[in-house]
Formats: sequence, C-alpha cells, structure tokens
Amino acid sequence: MDKQTLYELSTDLDLIFKGDERIETYREDTMMRGDPDAVLRARDEKEISDVLVFCNRNNIPVTFCASRTSMTGSSVAMKGLLISAEKLEGIIDIGIDDKTPFARVKAGTITAEVQKAVEEVGYFFPVAPTSRNECRIGANVSTNATGEDSFKYGPLRPYVLGIEVILADGSKNLFKRSKDEKPSYEQNRGGYFTDWKSPIDLFIGSEGTLGFISEIILKLLPKSPDFFSALIPFPSNVKALECLVEIVKKKNPSLRALEFIDSGALSAMKTADKLPSFPDGTNALIYFKEEFRDNKEKEHAIGKWYRHVSFFAPKNFVDAIIIAETNKQKEEFRLWRHRIPEWANEEGRKYWAAGGGKVGSDWWVPVNSLLEMMEYFYNEAQNLHLPYMAYAHLGRGHPHTNIIAKTYQEKKAAEEVLIRCCRKAVSLGGGVSGEHGIGKIHTNLMPIQHSFETICKMKEWKKQYDPKWIIGRGNLFN
Repeated sequence: MDKQTLYELSTDLDLIFKGDERIETYREDTMMRGDPDAVLRARDEKEISDVLVFCNRNNIPVTFCASRTSMTGSSVAMKGLLISAEKLEGIIDIGIDDKTPFARVKAGTITAEVQKAVEEVGYFFPVAPTSRNECRIGANVSTNATGEDSFKYGPLRPYVLGIEVILADGSKNLFKRSKDEKPSYEQNRGGYFTDWKSPIDLFIGSEGTLGFISEIILKLLPKSPDFFSALIPFPSNVKALECLVEIVKKKNPSLRALEFIDSGALSAMKTADKLPSFPDGTNALIYFKEEFRDNKEKEHAIGKWYRHVSFFAPKNFVDAIIIAETNKQKEEFRLWRHRIPEWANEEGRKYWAAGGGKVGSDWWVPVNSLLEMMEYFYNEAQNLHLPYMAYAHLGRGHPHTNIIAKTYQEKKAAEEVLIRCCRKAVSLGGGVSGEHGIGKIHTNLMPIQHSFETICKMKEWKKQYDPKWIIGRGNLFN
C-alpha cells in the first residue's frame, strides 16, 4: 500500500508506517507474525470512524488490536492498516438500570481494571481470563472469552447487556438486549453464533470481522462471595480426570472454578516462582475455587474435598492438598496457573525461525464425553513423541491443549493431530474452539464444525455489515 494514500487521510493522526522501528511491536500476537503497512494508535472513536470511512472508500484492509494476546492471529494484520485500541480505555459509568447493576466501559480497558473498578463500588464482574492484567475487555467480547471461574459463571456473552459498534461505513450503532432476553451460556463453536436473534449476539465472538466494538455495557453481580482455592495432587492424569468428572456430577453450586493440570502442564507450572513441592510421583493437579458464607461452611466444604479425593489418590497425596485462604495466597495460585500458558508461548517462540512453534487448541466436549475425548487426545499426542499438555477449564469439558514442535515437519504433524481431535470433539457434540476463536490460524477448522451452507450464511451476515470485506480480513474465513 502506498504510504501517501494514508497521508492523505490526515497528518495529525498517531500513525506509524512500515519501516519505522516502532511498528515491530505491533507485528506480532502470541502465535504469529504479520506485516501491516501502517498502525493507527487511535485516540478517540471519531478517529476510528473517520479512518474506516477512508479505508472503506479506498479498499484498504483494516484489522483491530489492543494488547495482542490473541492465540489465533486475529489481532495480526497481514497488510493494510492495523488500528490499536490501547488508548481507548476507561470506565464511563457504573450504575443501576431497572434494578440491574451495570458498567459501561471503553473497549480498550484492561479487564483487571474493569474488575477493580466495579469491586470498589460493591459489585462483581466474574469473567476474566488468567491474562486479565494484559487483555482488554473489547477483545474478550470479540472472542466470547471465559476464564478460570467459568465453571460457575460461564462465558462473557450473558454479561453483555449492550455494545456500541462502529461499522465499516463509519456509522455508530448501539445494540442492547431486551429485558426478557436470556443469552446462551454455552461455549463457542467457532465462527458466528448461529442462533443469534439480536445483532449483539452476532458481534459477540465475531473476532473483529464485523466492526469495531467501541463500548460495552456489562451486567454486574452483587459483591463477590468469599472463596478459598486449592491445589490437589494426583499420581496420574487418569485419576485426576476421574475425580474431576465425579465432582461435576455432584453439581455443587458453590464451586466457582474447576480446572485440570496434567503432567505436561505441571512441568511448565514448576517453572513458576515459589511453587510448593508435591509428593513424589505427582503427575497431575486439580485446581479449584469454592465459595462459602461463613467459616463453618468453609470447613465443611474442605472436609468434603478431603473425603472425596481419598477415593482417587493415596493418603500422602490427600494430606498434601494445599489450601489458599488469603488474597495473597489466592493470587499466588492464579499466577502459578498462568505460568502454564506463559511457558508454552515462550517455548513455542523459540522454534518460529525453524518453522516450528506451539500448536494450541481449545476444543471442548460435554463433560459426559470428557474421559473418552481426553484418552483420544493423549493417544494421538503420545504418537508424536513431542512435548504436549492439557490444562484449564475441564470442569466445563474445555481443555487448552498445546503441542510444542521444533521443526516445520513436526508442526505439520501436530496440526494434523489438532484436526483429528477437533473432528472427534464435534462428533461427541462439542466445538472446535471454546473461547480462543478461529482467527487466521484455524480457518481450516470451520468446515469441521459447520456445514457448507452454514458457512455461506455466515458470509452473508458479514457482507451485511462489511460489504467490501475490509474488516478483519483473514479472520474466520480463509
């Protein structure tokens, strides 16, 4: 793209052009590297609107980004203009509308800052990935993100009351839910939400392909209940999974998070600072959070956990359960868990130059099919003879799996495993991507999840909002 074309737009914009060393930080997300012709660090919504009008008129591709924590390349521009929302942050309002507490926030606001702001006035926003200190709320909406507390609170969709969107023609639109709407709590299946009735549900999870989500109205909950966290060691992946599935069957309404950390993920977790030691032979963990109303209820819950785990692990493992009760301890647990994806991303990057890297996925299945699906994944991964792991939201049947490939050939083999696992997950009633999305990396998974007719219907929906197909080009559809 000719630089002069964008110079014609405006000379007072915060634009960075190809060749400027400052553009390097905007070329990559967690998983891939792109090559934008220019980056606009937007300072307000009017700049985004004006630039979209110009780009639409001149057929210039536009990609949106902020912190670039995407796991799928969705925030990477292969050409054209990359618009960063990093400066569009802040809490606009927190209040009550028709007895429903809400927060209206700008898209570029760090998710942890949203949580902090609402907590300070006595409310609770429950949906936050473990990268909450880096990721932005607008990007969370764009992928219908979940987080470690999704076992109880589900994905982001039911907490979105409204969104303000700037379309390709520069127009601004506010979409709000009706009072009687009951949004779906189901995880994504990749692509647009096919059961949408209101455009708000079409935009949630759309991965920046329909327009720029500039503001979000979030539903808030009453003050967060108190909870304790725990790490439970197990001698094998199988025993930990069997225990987890039995816990799900008990339908405990106080259980806030229920996550699995397998042997590969545990190895990554052990690179975290100050991680305590576990008994010899520990090969997996369950990480959970449980809410309580008073100390008596807390002690009763802890006792139930000890009794339940004793059916799946030897006594010395049961005795080694670690409980976190203070805020400092609970934050340490979160950081130890977050070290798993950090390590996998760092390790994968070492092999980019050789054509390798991390092959990640977040397919999911109904929990009653989880043991079958995990056995399938482990059999497939073991045959590669490469480092692999599974961890995260298995209480909802939703693992994050990673395979580390050192070469181009190894990466291709790992990607074939991913494809087979996604086919298996869909055959069991699950989805190819629960929260990370499709992006540019996983467009080949769309036909596994959806029929040709459904994908054509999705493309028609996109054309209604972006007729020239300039926004988020390469995301979802290859």
